[in-house]
Amino acid sequence: MKKFFTSVMLVCATILGMQATNVWILGEVGDQAWDPSVGTPLTQIAGDEESGTFEATVHFKSGKYFSFTTALAETSSDWDAIKPYRFGGPANGYAIDDYLDDPIQCGEFGESSEQAFMVRKGADYKITLLMPDRLVMFQYMGNDDIEPDPKDEGHIFIMGAVNGNAWATNVGVQMTELGNNMFTANINITTGEEEEVAYFGFTHALAQSDANWGAITQYRFAAVDAESQAVVLDTPIALSEDGQGDLSFALPDGKYVVTLDMNARTMTVTADEANHMYIIGNVPFGDWNPSAGMAMDEVEEGVYQAKATVNGDVWFIFSPFNTGWDDVNANRYGPESAEEDQVIEAGETVTTQLSTGGKSYKFTGDGSEYTITFDLNNLCFKFEAGIAGDVNGNGSVGVEDVNEVINVMLGKAENAKADLSGNGTVGVEDVNAVINIMLGK
Repeated sequence: MKKFFTSVMLVCATILGMQATNVWILGEVGDQAWDPSVGTPLTQIAGDEESGTFEATVHFKSGKYFSFTTALAETSSDWDAIKPYRFGGPANGYAIDDYLDDPIQCGEFGESSEQAFMVRKGADYKITLLMPDRLVMFQYMGNDDIEPDPKDEGHIFIMGAVNGNAWATNVGVQMTELGNNMFTANINITTGEEEEVAYFGFTHALAQSDANWGAITQYRFAAVDAESQAVVLDTPIALSEDGQGDLSFALPDGKYVVTLDMNARTMTVTADEANHMYIIGNVPFGDWNPSAGMAMDEVEEGVYQAKATVNGDVWFIFSPFNTGWDDVNANRYGPESAEEDQVIEAGETVTTQLSTGGKSYKFTGDGSEYTITFDLNNLCFKFEAGIAGDVNGNGSVGVEDVNEVINVMLGKAENAKADLSGNGTVGVEDVNAVINIMLGK
C-alpha cells in the first residue's frame, strides 16, 4: 500500500506541476492549541490550484488531537466560519499510531470537522496529504518525548467510562486486592447515551496528566481479540498482556462486580445485586473520595456496621454508592436542611434521611475504636466507643496494651489505636496515656 500511495503522489507531481494552495493542520500541534484562526501550514510539493500533494514534518505531544482545514477564521472564536473547510479522520480519536505508513481516507469536508486524529506517542511525524482526495499518510520520524514517570503504580485500576469517569490516563477505579493475586471492584455504568454501552480496560499505573498515554502504555491491558469485546456475564474472559491495552471491553448500563484472576489472567464480571452502604468523608473514611469510602458490612437485613479508630474531627455522610459523586449525591444520607454541619456525639442515635442539602455530619473521636451502625430500616445511625486505651481490643486495659503501644512506637508493630493523643504519631505521651487509664487516673 505504501508503494502504491507513493506512486500516486509522484504521478500527481509530474502531471500537475508546482503551484501553491493552502492547507493547515488545525489543533494541538507542538505548542499550538485549538484555535480556528491559527494553523500549522503544509507545504505544497506538487499540484495546481485545485489539487496537489502537501507535506509537513511536525512534533505532536502524546495524547494530542488535530484535523485539517483549507481556510482559517479571522477570530479565535469563529468556528462556524471554517466548518465547511474542515475535515478530520474516519472517526473521532482515530489513532495515527495504528496506521503508520498506510494511506488513510479522511472524512468529508464539514461532516467530519469534529472527527479529530489522535497521537498516542509524542514524537516527530511526517504528514503527506493528497488533495482533493483527502488521502493522508503519517510517517514516524523519531525524536520521542521523554514521558514523565506515572504518578501511581503498584495497584490495578479500571480505566474508561465507568463510575462516571471519562477516558483519561490519570483517572481510574482502584481495585481491591483480595490476596493470591486476585482483585475486585464494584462498578456502576450509567452512560446516559442512546447506545447505553460503556468501554473500559485496565492499567497497573495512572499518569500525571489526563492525556499522557505514553506514560502508562506499558502498564495497560484489556481485551485480546476484539476492538470492543462484549462481556459475557459470569464467564472468565482472557486478558491481554501488559502493554497491550488498546482494545477494550464493553458493558451495558448496570451495576457489576469485576473480578480479576491475574494468575490465570482472566476477568469475570457478575451482576451486582447486593445491597451496599459506605461511609464517605475525610480521614479515616477516604478523604472525601467516594471510591475510597469505608465499606460497611450488612450484619442483618438493612443493618450495616463498620469499625474505625477516630482521632479528632471527622466529617462524613452515608451512601449505598461509592462509584462517583453523581451517584453519591443522588443517594446520600445526611442532614437535609441544616445551615451547618450537624455535630453528633458517641452513643447518640441520630435520625438521618436522604439528603440534597450538601451538609455533613461531624464527629470528634478520642482515639478509641468506634463501632458505627447504620440502620436503613429505621433511618438512623450510631457511633459506639470501645474502651479507651484498649489497644489490643481484648475488652480491658492492662500491661499488654502498654506493651503494644511501646512496640508501635519502636516500629515493631502497627496499630492505629496506639495513637491515643490523635497527633498522628505514637510516642511517650501515648504510653503514659495508656498507663494512666490502666491506673484509673
